[in-house]
Amino acid sequence: MPFHCENPDFLLNRNAMQRSEIFRDMFALCAPRSDASPGPEEILDLQEKAGILEVLLQLLHNPPPPPVAISFDEKFSTRLPKVRFESHTVIPLPLLSTMFELADKYVIDISVVKSLKIHLEAHAPAHPLQVYSFATLHDMDSLASEASQYVMPMASYRLDEVKVIPSVQAYHKIVRLQDFRVRALRELLLAEEIFPHGYGECTSHRDKTVASWDRQRKALTGRIETGTDVAGEMDALRDGLRDCETCYKACNAAVEMLAYKCRKVARRLHQLPEDY
Repeated sequence: MPFHCENPDFLLNRNAMQRSEIFRDMFALCAPRSDASPGPEEILDLQEKAGILEVLLQLLHNPPPPPVAISFDEKFSTRLPKVRFESHTVIPLPLLSTMFELADKYVIDISVVKSLKIHLEAHAPAHPLQVYSFATLHDMDSLASEASQYVMPMASYRLDEVKVIPSVQAYHKIVRLQDFRVRALRELLLAEEIFPHGYGECTSHRDKTVASWDRQRKALTGRIETGTDVAGEMDALRDGLRDCETCYKACNAAVEMLAYKCRKVARRLHQLPEDY
C-alpha cells in the first residue's frame, strides 16, 4: 500500500500490520464485542519520527526479500570472496541497523528478521568488524562467526574502529582466532616439502629446487597474517621452475597440497578448538 510521510494519514493494510506482534495484540484487544455499542474512534499515537515510521511501515507492508547470492564454493578456493551477493540487492548497512531496531521494538515476524540477517551477512566481506560487532551485540552468534573470517588483523585497525566491538570478550575471541590461524598456517608451511619423502624427486635439480622452496617459505613465514593466501604466495615459485618438467610438477603438487591443508584451518569462531 502506498503512503507518504508528509501526510499524517497512512493507507495501511491490517494483515500487513499484523506482521508485528505489537500491532497484532493491539488489534486483538481492540476488537469490538458483538454486544457492544460503537464507541468513539480511538487514535494510536506512535512516538516515531516520520522517516523512521516510513521504514517501519515499509518493513511491514513490503518485507525485503533476501539479497541475490553469487555462487561460491570455498572448498576449492584459498581466498575468501570479496563479494558474495549482488550489491544492488543488498540493503545499505545504516538502514539495515534501523530495521533491526524496529524489528526488535515492534516484535516483527521471524521470517522478516531472517531476511534482514542475510542482508547483514552480505556486508561481512566489506565491513567485517561492523557486522561482527553488531551481530555479537545482538546475540547473533552464527552471523558473528561468519563475519569473523573477514576481520583483518586487529593491529591494522584504528582505535576508533576497534571501539565498535561491544566487549573485551568479543575482542579477545577475534584475537584468539587470528592467533590460532597464524600459528597453524606457519606450521603447515614449514612442514610442507616440495619432494615429500623423496617422492617425485628431480635428480638433476634436487638441491637447487629444495633450496628455492625452503628460501621462499622461510621468507613467507614471517609475513603470514590471518588472511594470507599461503598457497598462493608459494605458487609464485613455479614460474622459475618451468624449464624442468619434474620440478614444475613437484611444485604444483606441493602447492595444491598446501592449499588443501590451509583450507582446513579454522577461519570462523565456531571452528576454533575449545581447548585453544
